[in-house]
Amino acid sequence: MALFTPSRNETVTTDDDRRTPDDDATMVVASERAREGQSVVGRAQVDEREAARRRLAGPVSGTVVDTTATTPVVGPRPRSSLLAMLSLVFGVVAATALLTGILAGPAVAVGVLAAFVGIGGLSATSRRHVAGKGDALLGIALGLGTVVVGVLALTGTLPFFDGEANYVTQARDWLQDQLPWLFPS
Repeated sequence: MALFTPSRNETVTTDDDRRTPDDDATMVVASERAREGQSVVGRAQVDEREAARRRLAGPVSGTVVDTTATTPVVGPRPRSSLLAMLSLVFGVVAATALLTGILAGPAVAVGVLAAFVGIGGLSATSRRHVAGKGDALLGIALGLGTVVVGVLALTGTLPFFDGEANYVTQARDWLQDQLPWLFPS
């Protein structure tokens, strides 16, 4: 190994014409070591700021970069998580059941199920090549939102969603009065 002692405030860099991305991390001497006058044996110390600045500066001058070339996708195609999809389905069913009013109790139970299945779906999507993180998050949100609104409806805090009213029948009766041709007798 060669012994190298940089002079005060000297930074050692590679030649820009022959620089590769790996050279940034191995050939830049830290300015702190240079100021202290310490000798460097073997690999040079890394100045991370200088290396990052060089990487962000772009390609080396004189290098031709083909921007039209596309790189093929390597690896298996991402598959959707079954748990994430089931969480979304259970969340939508729970929210729809809550909107009926009379099904507020079962909607809370399905909302809890949607939240737990969504947590499983979220953990399944953390693996490589498994998609559906958005489905799982939306299922969790719908499930927990249904649980909160359903509990408030069952305790009587929200009078619109009380268990005594059947809004589906009321909506059908109103629609039949407004558009009689839609529901033939």
